[in-house]
Amino acid sequence: MKYRIVFEYQTEDGAMSDVYNCRDEQQAKEKFDELRDSLLHSIDADGCEVIDEPTHYSIINREVGFLGYVRLLAE
Repeated sequence: MKYRIVFEYQTEDGAMSDVYNCRDEQQAKEKFDELRDSLLHSIDADGCEVIDEPTHYSIINREVGFLGYVRLLAE
């Protein structure tokens, strides 16, 4: 089985997206957690819409124009 991590980050000033291919589930979970933590520390979650599931994390703050998400996909 292949594992892929999709990451996206958007602000009013710019955007970034990336895809990471992982060799196994453990590596995929570690990368997912690392990217989720980077989103958690990039903006205060107060007033944000947050989805926090085992394979999908997203945070949106429409007032400041911020969107970030990370998703773990198994193929």
